[in-house]
Amino acid sequence: MKKLEHFELKKEHAVFCPVGPASFDELADLISRAVLRCRQKEIEKLLIDSTGVSGLQPPGMAERYNFVERISSNAKSSVKIAHVASPKWVRSGKFAVTVAKNRGLDAENFHSASTALEWLLKSK
Repeated sequence: MKKLEHFELKKEHAVFCPVGPASFDELADLISRAVLRCRQKEIEKLLIDSTGVSGLQPPGMAERYNFVERISSNAKSSVKIAHVASPKWVRSGKFAVTVAKNRGLDAENFHSASTALEWLLKSK
């Protein structure tokens, strides 16, 4: 999974739904590229649904921190992100979300696409 497939522009936001086997590093790279594409195209809201990705091992704290640092840098506070993920990805607590918010990134993790979309489409 190397190409930025499954990226779609909607009326008020973009959607990125990667599918297939991927390592955490591969998925992190794809998500980073999707965020960068949104910023470059001045798309302010991005829904990411990574529930179709298989083979992921839960990332450690350092991996999560580095991932959020990279995404925050790419977003430059101009892209609001709702991430739908499996419970394995979203551990209890809000470590990654807290790191993101501390870097000016408005982001949340969700287990449901409908809840994520509702949150995302609220005013920025």
